[in-house]
Amino acid sequence: MTTSALPEDQARLLEDALVAVRQQTSLMRKCLDTPGKLMDALKCCSTLVSELRTSSLGPKQYYELYMAVFDALRYLSVHLRESHPVNHLADLYELVQYAGNIIPRLYLMITVGTAYMSIEDAPVKELMKDMMDMSRGVQHPIRGLFLRYYLSGQVRDFLPTSDSEGPEGNLGDSINFILTNFVEMNKLWVRLQHQGHSREREQRIRERKELQLLVGSNIVRLSQLVDLETYKTSILGPLLEQVVQCRDVLAQEYLLEVITQVFPDEFHLHTLDQFLGAVSRLNPHVNVKAIVIGLMDRLSEYADREGSKDKGPEQEKIEADALASLLEKVQLLKDAPPSSEAVPKPSTISQEDEHKQKHGEDDTPKPEGEGGTTTGDEASTVAESTAPSNAETETTAVNGQDSAGANVQLYEVFFTQVKNLVEAQHLPIQDIIALLVSLCNLALNNYPDRLDYVDQILAYATQKTRENINNADLHSPGAQQSLLALLQAPLTRYVSIFTALSLPTYVPLFQCQSYPTRRVVAGEIIRTLLKDQTKITKTEQLENVLEIMSVLVKEGSQAPQGYPVASQRRPVETDETMEEQGWLARMVHLLQAEHNDTQFKLLQMTRKAYGEGNDRIRTTTPPLITACIKLARRLKAREHYDDNWETQSNALYKFIHSALSNLYTRVNGPGIAELSLRLFCSAGQTADMTGFEEVAYEFYAQAFTVYEEAVTDSKAQFQAVCVIASSLHQTRNFGKENYDTLITKCAQHGSKLLRKPDQCRAVYLASHLWWATPITSNGESEETELYRDE
Repeated sequence: MTTSALPEDQARLLEDALVAVRQQTSLMRKCLDTPGKLMDALKCCSTLVSELRTSSLGPKQYYELYMAVFDALRYLSVHLRESHPVNHLADLYELVQYAGNIIPRLYLMITVGTAYMSIEDAPVKELMKDMMDMSRGVQHPIRGLFLRYYLSGQVRDFLPTSDSEGPEGNLGDSINFILTNFVEMNKLWVRLQHQGHSREREQRIRERKELQLLVGSNIVRLSQLVDLETYKTSILGPLLEQVVQCRDVLAQEYLLEVITQVFPDEFHLHTLDQFLGAVSRLNPHVNVKAIVIGLMDRLSEYADREGSKDKGPEQEKIEADALASLLEKVQLLKDAPPSSEAVPKPSTISQEDEHKQKHGEDDTPKPEGEGGTTTGDEASTVAESTAPSNAETETTAVNGQDSAGANVQLYEVFFTQVKNLVEAQHLPIQDIIALLVSLCNLALNNYPDRLDYVDQILAYATQKTRENINNADLHSPGAQQSLLALLQAPLTRYVSIFTALSLPTYVPLFQCQSYPTRRVVAGEIIRTLLKDQTKITKTEQLENVLEIMSVLVKEGSQAPQGYPVASQRRPVETDETMEEQGWLARMVHLLQAEHNDTQFKLLQMTRKAYGEGNDRIRTTTPPLITACIKLARRLKAREHYDDNWETQSNALYKFIHSALSNLYTRVNGPGIAELSLRLFCSAGQTADMTGFEEVAYEFYAQAFTVYEEAVTDSKAQFQAVCVIASSLHQTRNFGKENYDTLITKCAQHGSKLLRKPDQCRAVYLASHLWWATPITSNGESEETELYRDE
């Protein structure tokens, strides 16, 4: 094969060829306009087409030359059709085949032949076969591609589309013609890669990309001819077989992309298995991820358009019902005792049983080992066992629609084929996760009520993440970005954020991730909760939230499950971590259970989780105490309705005392003693208000202990005495002895302050404690009986 000339030489050669073409075109037109000079015109045409015999031009330059020749041939074609009765095209068709060189011979043959096809009663079928067979004579890749492209373009408007069996041809003949042309063009295109010197490999790849549109044009023309049934039975199989057999990476990627883009969505919807099956047989170096994701996203949008996605207020109820059903299946699976006997498949508990009962079918037992117990990888087993069965999914349409397109189980086919693809192609983990992200979006958009679909995807992602835990690819930016997108997708799509967090495999997948990924997801969740002011009313909800928030609670970069990395303690808090602690503190105020018992349990769970933060409890304890004080007032308000309110209150005050003592003893740093003292005073004041004198006395006594042990700065001491005095001033239920003890101690501490002005102010404030005055905001007046030392 003669290689292309140097770029500067190609420009010169192209210009020379174009000059020759323009000269011969001018002569040809003059001959055609002169009666009786058709033979001379054909000779001129043959001469100008001979310029296409060159092997020295690259694809771009050859295309420019081809277009100049094409314009001349188009003029000739129009003239031949108009003068047909005088110069019979059948005779001309035979005549032009005597041209000396094959390139001019075939271009003239195609020009006359396609003009002949436009004539009524022409033997179209025979002409198509003859031109196709003769075109095999050109095997030079570039020349052959352009010749067949010309053939395809010329016959496009004259291809038969009827069902006739006569010489005029039918639709089947047209399909075979285009398919054969496509196969031959693809062979020429692929062959171009293997010609020339190895050092010109990159140049050949660029040239092939410039020529790819010529090959794809055949598939475009096929899409304009066929319907769904023909596509399924006659088109897709041969197309995919040719794509798979060529084993060329560039060809396979481009042709599958063209097939995906040019045929209607409905066609792909009904041939998913066949298409994805072919994808699994591609060259291992093909970027199958992009092919499958493109098809997945396109069909997801199609199904979304065809369906009727419910975005109304009932969507939250639909999600809640779906979640309850999924969790019920999971619980049934966990409760099922392992045995050697066959057990029913857990996923068939609900819809499938009902479906079978309606049709009088018996339950089909499932042997142990196919999902009976949750040993080993429990999350994956549970998700796979709760995956929808065929009987269940056959009655489930996309977005609830029963149209012809929606009856195709889009998710089921994609999930099965993605798993097959992963195993057949040995895809890297970053490609697997990227595929699962698109699959998850498909499930979320088109099956909003099928939480088991999303759970199944997350379980598979968890399994693959654990398998690749020591694989460097898992920690690549692309893989981490895809994992982050996979974890965020359910959070943003579901109406309630708790729906996503309650999925059985969501937290296990989260725990498998790297510290930065877990931190980003946790930050997004807590910001969403705070922004929407989402109330946390159930222990199950809080349990899932706290599992996620643990990455923000604990100090330093904690290694995820299975990671062979030791935990590292962060030496100092940054602005970012301080902001995260603020989020955790604000989240406490979202705990708003309807029942007091539940609210107390929520506070206990939160304190236990936040306790893992070590010194960080300095930020999270104050809001916990504030929430406890609110609960204490709620319990007091129910004293005439709940017989056990005193028991509940005592337990709550013990909880407060324990939390404050923990804060005081565990955390070292400036301001901790003063903070603990203030909180003890607030708790004591609340205990007094609710009628628990001994508890209140203990809180104030503890406040004095903190003062004596840890408050050493003179200014802080003065402030502490003022805080204690102010708090005691608002108490009303102490007995005389206890109250005298507390106020006397307050005055004594005030008199011992370092600075005389501070002593004066402190004693002055404490003196008012012996002569209580009414607090108007509490409904008191001068007639109210108050403590006064007379």
